Amino acid sequence: MEAPTVAWPALAETDGDHVGWQFRQPGLKSRALPFALVALVATVSVLVPLGHVQSWPEYAVSVALLLACAGAFFLPWQRLPAWTTVLVPLLYTLSVLELILASGVASGVGLVLLVPLIWSVLFHRRWESACVVVAVVAVQAVSSVIQDAPDAVIVRRVVLWSVLGALIAVAAHGLRDRIRGSLTANAALQAEVSLTRERDRIAADLRDSVVRKIFNAGLDLHGAAAMIGEGPARARLMHGVTELDEAIRALRESVFDLGDEPDASIGASAHTEPHDG
Repeated sequence: MEAPTVAWPALAETDGDHVGWQFRQPGLKSRALPFALVALVATVSVLVPLGHVQSWPEYAVSVALLLACAGAFFLPWQRLPAWTTVLVPLLYTLSVLELILASGVASGVGLVLLVPLIWSVLFHRRWESACVVVAVVAVQAVSSVIQDAPDAVIVRRVVLWSVLGALIAVAAHGLRDRIRGSLTANAALQAEVSLTRERDRIAADLRDSVVRKIFNAGLDLHGAAAMIGEGPARARLMHGVTELDEAIRALRESVFDLGDEPDASIGASAHTEPHDG
């Protein structure tokens, strides 16, 4: 099994050649479709019942900003600065503000502010998530002031949305860090397993071919030394047998310790030399 070379995209920090990966392949549909559906439902929902929209110009601005967010998926991100990716969730946050102003604070669409927040904590860097949290809190404050909400309500909304946004951001980025660490450890483990399997294969090849052939050649030399009797020639042959023994040991140790086998040493396999006749 090969170790994965690319982590889940939501875990990768955007930089350099990967600017704008959030709005490009791979995995584009699975990332964007759920958020697009929520945005579409929220935008259409203020039309039901008919005439619920209080300000059509602001509704039109909200729709225009939403379409601008959709157009971000077609931008040449590789040519843009890395910081520009944060503009997309910020743009949608502004779209939600216009939608709230168009439908009224009591319409319930303010909850859609969670959409850009969740998107940013899943697919953007920490500082970008912090920017979106600030924007979400600002939208709550501005919409409340414009619609003359009581001061206590404004303060309560700002505090609660600040705490909620910070909690979501910290928890999500912490989870991303843990998943990234787990993926890295898993990749390292798989690489180690692959290396161990490769070493096993090399060791098996050495044992079944190279070591076996050297061993058989050493036995032949050992037998030939016994047949020619004492003398310089026999000494040279026995020296060759010893060198072959050392070569076998070196081959085994160069891969890893294969363990002792009955025929691991040529000299040990020939307890007694064969005699002539």
